[in-house]
Amino acid sequence: MTNEFNNLLEEDLAGRSLAVGQVVDGTVVQISEDGVFVDIGAKSEGHLELDQIFQEELATLKVGDPVKVRIIKKKNGEYHLSKKSVDYEAAWNLLVADRKEDKIIEIKVVEKVKNGYMAEAYELLQGFIHHTNFKGRPTVGDVYKAKILDLNRKARKLVFTRRDLLEKEETESLERDFGMLQEGMVIEGQVEKLSPYGAFVKITDTLTGLLHISEFSFDHVKKPSEVLKAGDMVQAKILQIDKDKKKISLSRKATMKDPLMTMIPGEELDGKVESLAEFGVFVKMDNGVTGLVHISEISHRRCNHPSEVVSVGDPLRVKVLRIQPEDRRVSLSAKACERDPWTEVYSRYSVGQRVEGNVTQLMQSGMVMKLDEFFEAFIPISEISEERINHPNDMFEEGAETAGTIISIDTAKRRIRVSLRRVDESITDAPAEVKGIGDAGGMGTEITATAGRVTLGDILGSKLDLTNVAGKDKPAKEEAKAPAAPVAEAAPAEEAAPAEEPAPAEEPVAEENGEAADESSEG
Repeated sequence: MTNEFNNLLEEDLAGRSLAVGQVVDGTVVQISEDGVFVDIGAKSEGHLELDQIFQEELATLKVGDPVKVRIIKKKNGEYHLSKKSVDYEAAWNLLVADRKEDKIIEIKVVEKVKNGYMAEAYELLQGFIHHTNFKGRPTVGDVYKAKILDLNRKARKLVFTRRDLLEKEETESLERDFGMLQEGMVIEGQVEKLSPYGAFVKITDTLTGLLHISEFSFDHVKKPSEVLKAGDMVQAKILQIDKDKKKISLSRKATMKDPLMTMIPGEELDGKVESLAEFGVFVKMDNGVTGLVHISEISHRRCNHPSEVVSVGDPLRVKVLRIQPEDRRVSLSAKACERDPWTEVYSRYSVGQRVEGNVTQLMQSGMVMKLDEFFEAFIPISEISEERINHPNDMFEEGAETAGTIISIDTAKRRIRVSLRRVDESITDAPAEVKGIGDAGGMGTEITATAGRVTLGDILGSKLDLTNVAGKDKPAKEEAKAPAAPVAEAAPAEEAAPAEEPAPAEEPVAEENGEAADESSEG
């Protein structure tokens, strides 16, 4: 009787020591569909319902296993237990300690939410992490290292951060990747995005280089999108590495063969007019190089603007005049690929021929008269009128029509002279004075009329040094005679003062149209 009483008293005292909210140690005594029954030292086993234990643990739980549980209520003498409650509290305690120590923990992404993701710590507590804490978009279920940014146990608030870790990882990765690269190295990368001034090329996971638009190609590129698009793989040479600024300059054209170096002055190429300017035409040749045809080299025909001769898109045959690799300049000529009209000047014009045309230019020394689409003639001021005039504009305006007689043709200087005051003179009886300069094919010959029309014999005679030929047959004493004075061009009596005939330096060359005074000018 006494023993029985003592046992009952002991059980009663033990039962009264158990309270709601208390955490106790127990032992699993039974597992069934109704739940898990745990011996907690009371008169009867405590009941651990299935929703109060994590499914992962339930799958491995067996009779005899020790468990730590919390008493959540007592009903009809039966204690109801929770293991989750104990596990949550333990997890919170761990997080509080982790934050104090600034410890790195592992979190698992569980779902996407606004502005970020929900992640789980210790497989129990969920917290928020902003999307900027990831490079790219994380996959649900992936595990990442993180730290605790904010924690409020009472409000059940939990926020994670990875920014310090990302910066550390990036610094380490940059050091590693920069160590792998050298200036002059050729790399392969992927175009990430385009900008108005170039393309950003991803070289490694941490390094991106700039491919400037000027380094795309040897061709002139107006827009990066004309050559590349996002996602393209490109080969490029590293021009410069700046570790402090984390910048890498790339060149795509440095990996290409320079077409400029394959060109030879004097060769002829086909091209297409790319654009027009006041000073000339830019022509893109079939080899991809763009060169300049100066306005003076567009055609033998004189033009005030390139649009008078060509249009954008027109095919054009050009000859290479000069190559300046250091300045990336190529000077071209279109008229050099055409037949020079001066080779046929005598088939069109002759000394003594009457011509008509419009005045195109007035100057102190005389004026220029347009003969046809290719040829112009110079009219000295002394040949404009029988009367003395101070300036050609005393009698003419630009555009005025006039008529005159050709008094000389100088193929060496590509110049034709015309006289207006001799237009009515009859000069068919006296022979022409022919000055031979010795250039083959009629070029380099000046034929000046004192009177009479030039003949084929005059032209042919100008090619032979008849004086020297005759001199071979003369006696020596005849050769010793003083040479005769050179024949002067006939001039009117009123031109006694030499100043009336303009000096050669002032007299513009009435040349085959299109020759520029300054051939080196490229605008």
